[in-house]
Amino acid sequence: MGDNIPVAALLVGLRFQPSDAMLLGYLFSKITNKSRLHVDQEVIKDFDLYGEKEPWEIWELYRGDNLRSGEDLYFFTRSKKKTQNSSKMNRLIGTGTWKITGPPEAITYSQLSAQPLGFRKRFRYKSEVAQQVSQWIMFEYSLDTDHDLVSKNDCNYVLCGLQKRDLKEEKG
Repeated sequence: MGDNIPVAALLVGLRFQPSDAMLLGYLFSKITNKSRLHVDQEVIKDFDLYGEKEPWEIWELYRGDNLRSGEDLYFFTRSKKKTQNSSKMNRLIGTGTWKITGPPEAITYSQLSAQPLGFRKRFRYKSEVAQQVSQWIMFEYSLDTDHDLVSKNDCNYVLCGLQKRDLKEEKG
């Protein structure tokens, strides 16, 4: 087989449903430039989720409608601070913003490990202008800068899962 065959083409019928710890592993690989079987390049795209496009435009652009209900689109995106000296992040998107819906959840490699690898935060899309507000959920994965393997300078990327909630299923 040639080296230029994408992994996704070789894994017919396989669904990408990584654990939270696996997603942090992909993020660590991205930051340290150590690719993991090219899966991250095939399934996790580089895209600015804190940019000008609306969630549904991103969903359409990356063919999210081909996914099963509850599956996510995954993206590496750069963190953006509100100001250069701020510790708060800017999470504007299109005409709205990502609003956090609870405290960050610590993610460890195993149940035996006390030190977290990173964190998962859950956000929902909020906009005064757009009508598709309650459909869009984003999970943001970030590495723990206090972890021995992570440098504070390396943490300008996060990995995000974009999910479209089916409001019809929830009502039914």
